[in-house]
Amino acid sequence: MPAAGDSVPSACKIVPSSKTKSVARSPLDEFTRCHTLVERRNSMFSEPGIQGEAETASEPGTRWLEPQGIAVEILHPSLLAALEQRNDVADFQGYLARVYEMPGDTQNGFFHIAVNPTTSEAAGLHTVSLVMGEKYAEDIELAIGPIWLDARDATEAAAELYAVLKDVGRLA
Repeated sequence: MPAAGDSVPSACKIVPSSKTKSVARSPLDEFTRCHTLVERRNSMFSEPGIQGEAETASEPGTRWLEPQGIAVEILHPSLLAALEQRNDVADFQGYLARVYEMPGDTQNGFFHIAVNPTTSEAAGLHTVSLVMGEKYAEDIELAIGPIWLDARDATEAAAELYAVLKDVGRLA
């Protein structure tokens, strides 16, 4: 677990649910794995169309890292609840992608994505942690979604989720 004073990204906080199955990995293993994914900074990011090319990295707008596979059970609880209503959670694969804004590389939360590759269905949501001011110094997590999408894989689902959130004015 993190040392005293370390910041824990909200996407790595494991929220137990009475409806989810237990994971073979320990919570410490899942935290370490998730924290590593969140902290990892590489040059591979995806955007729809040609805007994902490295030459446009300094242009203003939303970017995200390539979605990384995670256990479905550690996806956002709202996304899990939507999957559990369908009774086919086992058919979905979980992914997490760090979202940030350029220029400045300012973190803007995470895409939580679940994809069923057999049916080309996906559901996703965008989470972001905020501090509401001095009076409310604690981080709060805002989540938009889940939003159902037609997507064959996590990269396509991230692009579709981004398009919806951009259309409603949530992302640049």
